[in-house]
Amino acid sequence: MPLEETLHRIEVKLERIEAEINKMRHQLLERSTTMDEKKLISLPDHLRKTAIGLVKVGQGTASDVCRHTSRARAVESSYLNQLEREGYVKSFRKGRQKVFHLDAHLKDELSAKQQNTK
Repeated sequence: MPLEETLHRIEVKLERIEAEINKMRHQLLERSTTMDEKKLISLPDHLRKTAIGLVKVGQGTASDVCRHTSRARAVESSYLNQLEREGYVKSFRKGRQKVFHLDAHLKDELSAKQQNTK
């Protein structure tokens, strides 16, 4: 009997710990989503336009993005690099070119925002 009681107490404690972990996980997810939305809303118009251009392209160079924004390639390059420094955009090298793509979560946010403005 004492062994069964001990096992039952351990099980109850484990259930409490699991509930607490799930609660903390949920709080962290809410906090990170809210922070991303706040960052997106706080983007200046010129950077938001670049990010939306990148959404349209999917992934591409500054030259690809400038075709959608009607701005100079050098301007888009500067804005894309700024977005990368701030963590909104990722990039990789393809030969001499730098190819940019959006973080998946931000891409979903921008796509939703773009559809809401239509």
